[in-house]
This record gives sequence, C-alpha cells and structure tokens, in this order.
Amino acid sequence: MRVTTFLQDLYGGGAERVAISLLNAMADEHHMTLVLVRPEGDYLEDIDDRVRVVDLGGGSTARSISRLARFLRSERSEILISHLTHVNVAAALSVLLARSQVRHVAVEHNKMDLNYPRLAKRSVRLAYRAVRWVYPTIDAVVSVSKGVQDSMRAFAGIGPRNLHVIANPVVTPQLRERLRDAPAHPWLRDGGPPVLLGCGRLVEQKDFGTLIDAFARVRRTRDCRLLILGEGERRAPLQAQIDAAGLGKVAQLPGFDRNPYAAMRAADLFVLSSRWEGLPTVLIEALASGVNVVSTDCPSGPREVLDNGRYGALVPVGDAAALADAIIAALDAPHPAETLKGRAEHYSLEAAVANYERLFSSLR
Repeated sequence: MRVTTFLQDLYGGGAERVAISLLNAMADEHHMTLVLVRPEGDYLEDIDDRVRVVDLGGGSTARSISRLARFLRSERSEILISHLTHVNVAAALSVLLARSQVRHVAVEHNKMDLNYPRLAKRSVRLAYRAVRWVYPTIDAVVSVSKGVQDSMRAFAGIGPRNLHVIANPVVTPQLRERLRDAPAHPWLRDGGPPVLLGCGRLVEQKDFGTLIDAFARVRRTRDCRLLILGEGERRAPLQAQIDAAGLGKVAQLPGFDRNPYAAMRAADLFVLSSRWEGLPTVLIEALASGVNVVSTDCPSGPREVLDNGRYGALVPVGDAAALADAIIAALDAPHPAETLKGRAEHYSLEAAVANYERLFSSLR
C-alpha cells in the first residue's frame, strides 16, 4: 500500500520518535512517505532511506492544510497517518478539502483534558476545540492507551464508533542496538556515586521541579547524583532551583541526548516525575534498558506499564517526600534487569506494527 505520515516537524518529542519507528518498520511492506510542514528536528537523520520525505514549505501546520490537500489529490495514498491533536485536525481538514478517498488514521498521544488548559498557542487551542466536530469524520482514531481514549471521549464528547487503542511501538531493534553504546555523560562512566536519571522535555507536564526537590531529600542520607536529559521552556527555572538548593555539583541539565537509552542502561535508577502522560514512552524505554524505575502514579499509563507497581514503585503526583522514599527503597532493593526487560517487550515494535496492519486491513 501507499502509506503517508503527516507531521509538523521532527523535534525531540516522544510522538515524533514513535512516528519514525512506525515509518521505518512499515517500509518493509509498504511504500512509505513522510510529509513535513517543516523538515527540521532531531530525528531527521533517523529516517530510513526507503522513506520518501516531502517538504510542504514551512509555516504553520494550519497554513499547510491546503498544501497537504493538493498533495493528497496528486499522490492518491491509501492510508494517511497523523500524530498529535492539532496535526490530526489539520490532516482531517485536508482530507475533506481534497475530497480524497485516503483512509485517515489519527493517533492521540496525550490526555486532551489535561493538555488543553495549558496550551499557549491560539491555533492549537482552536484545533482542540474543533475535535468534537472533526474527529467523527476520521476513519480511525487511535489512542496509545485506554486512559488517553477515555480523556478524549470526556473532553470532546465523541462516541466509540471509530476509536481504537494501540500501544506505542517503544521497544525496537534500533533501541536494543543503541543500548550497547557508551553513555555520553561522564558521570555514567566514572564509577562514582549512584546516578538518578530523568528524561523528557523541560516543561510543566514533566514536573522535574518535584524530582529536584526529592533528590535534595535523598541527598540528606545518600551520596548520589542527578541528571535530567532534555530541553524546554523550564530550563532556566529548573537550573535556578538546582543552584538555590546548592546542588550545582551533583545535579545537571545536560540538554538533549540523541541516545538516552545508553544513559538509561548506565544509570542506577530512572525516575518519572510527570503530572500526566498519555503512554509514558520513556518509562517503557527505561524498562527495556534494564534500569530500575520509580514513577508518579499520574494519569495515564504508569500504573498500566508497571502493572500496578509490580515492576516499579508508584507514588502520588507532586509529592517530593514520597518520591524520595521510593527512590531510596529502589536503590536498596532493585528488581532483576531481565525481569524489567521482559515487561518492556509487551510494547515492542513488532506487536504495534501487527496491530496497525490489522487496522489498515479493516479500513480497506
């Protein structure tokens, strides 16, 4: 089949990484095309040579609707996949404008009801408000977890007619290979005190402020260090928090890491401090590396991934004291690495591709 994926860009978010994993894997069986509003971002070099890349010419996603419609009329793809709410809405409007016979599969990665109040861009807020009218026109709306689907239904008031749940393809052959690389940061190679690791965009959702507070509490009784990989709008206040707590020599924000998996494998503990998630890809990646994990019990995903705490402690959102206690307990009594890796295989690329292939067949 001719399958097209539509994204805004390829900067370092979990949804973009998932999209590239699916693209590359499906290139074994289908003619794959990636259409980008802007051909920019950290994952450009990860695209398989068999995937055709089309540049819509920049600008905003909303302004690319007519250009995508022209592309759909000329290319006659059989399947169009889009990721993230505002991109999904733009793709759906392009399909309607093009009067195309393409089957549209829109993938939701996060909880609409929690995301919407925090949206800054007016165009993205408008897209969220359009969901209740636009999403019923889409052939299949895929949520990456049951919690994401429940959130979407509550936020938009839409029914179950075209709704599906397919977990993200997190554990890939590339991930398994990159786990073997040497970690970039010297703390992960020097044999020094234990290293706690956080990873994700430096934004309010990830609540790294609570992780820093918890780390400060752990430091009262344990010699350990903290690395938080990622970039984002909260860098300055997080660095100020580290400096104010006198943690500058033991806590760092090294920025975006192209291979966080090597860092996970070498760390002593991975900590997810999020206030909310869709399906926490980074938590599954950590399990695949064999590192022990601690997570907030945020909506939605960590409880599902960790099987109600069987594979890692779950603590209340925003509770630095509880997070600190869980970190100490996990350092004292770690799970076997192979047990954690086995759990991660529930979210393999092979399983996700098989589920998408079944969905495509049902739409033909």
